[in-house]
Amino acid sequence: MSKRPPTVRRRRLGTQLRKIREERGLTPDEAAALLMMSKSALSRMENAQVVARAHEVDYIAMTYGLPEDDDLRIALVGLATGGRSRDWIRHHKELNRAANYGEYVLLEQDASELFSYEGDLIPGLLQTPGYARAVLTSVPKNADRDIDQAVAFRIARQDALTRTNPLVVKAVVGEAVLCQWVGTPEVMIHQLRHLLELQGRPNIELQVLPFTAARKPALDGSFGILHVEAGNFPIVVIDGLLRSLFLEEEEEVAAYRDIQARLCMVALSETETRERIKRAIQHFESGQAEGTVGDLLAEEQP
Repeated sequence: MSKRPPTVRRRRLGTQLRKIREERGLTPDEAAALLMMSKSALSRMENAQVVARAHEVDYIAMTYGLPEDDDLRIALVGLATGGRSRDWIRHHKELNRAANYGEYVLLEQDASELFSYEGDLIPGLLQTPGYARAVLTSVPKNADRDIDQAVAFRIARQDALTRTNPLVVKAVVGEAVLCQWVGTPEVMIHQLRHLLELQGRPNIELQVLPFTAARKPALDGSFGILHVEAGNFPIVVIDGLLRSLFLEEEEEVAAYRDIQARLCMVALSETETRERIKRAIQHFESGQAEGTVGDLLAEEQP
């Protein structure tokens, strides 16, 4: 049986510990002697082969000379501690037993900020139960899954939006999200009204990328950028059918931050987005769900 790969946190912690050691000009043998631990134990920690405890990491940081109130030392201990996700897992332990929550959900719960771009769907944290159910039942690999529990788990993730110091969400969605049916018209009306309600919250910003935008900065597809509070680091997440891809290098994150900035520049303002959502609701309510791009483009013309 193959071993599970190290988590994002463990990899990042190991990389940071190695970097600090090298910055101090210490060889593995010298560092092991200074820390009074075996060279193999230090190597396993730096190579993310073991789970490092918070007190062990704090001791290493102290021995390397990092002050107690140093931001890097606090971040290193945060990587070993795990943050809010531990309490969230305990609170939803019944759902966790049945759900394949994966590493992304844990990072999401430990994050202070999320940017999300979705071209075809409402982001999961902003979905209603009805919309989430329609999405989950549309995916073939969910045929044998307990959809009720999967929906409940997705909605439980939204605890992050209402907790103390709530997650700040900035999202850009393609205009098609407001037009295409996911579930029934009633599901869409409820979902779109929910977006209007969410827009009134201080921790949520939503913009629509219109069909008429001359530039489409995110043609490569949907992505998210999390700023993980427990460890103080950003990470790009590209979600796929079978697994999620995590991009951690500074230049990778910077490239997606640039796309984020460009998306926000060409997307409708929040006020314009609100009006666009209202028009979409009116179409669904009138039984004239927007079905042709020509009609939509005509609406955009002055």
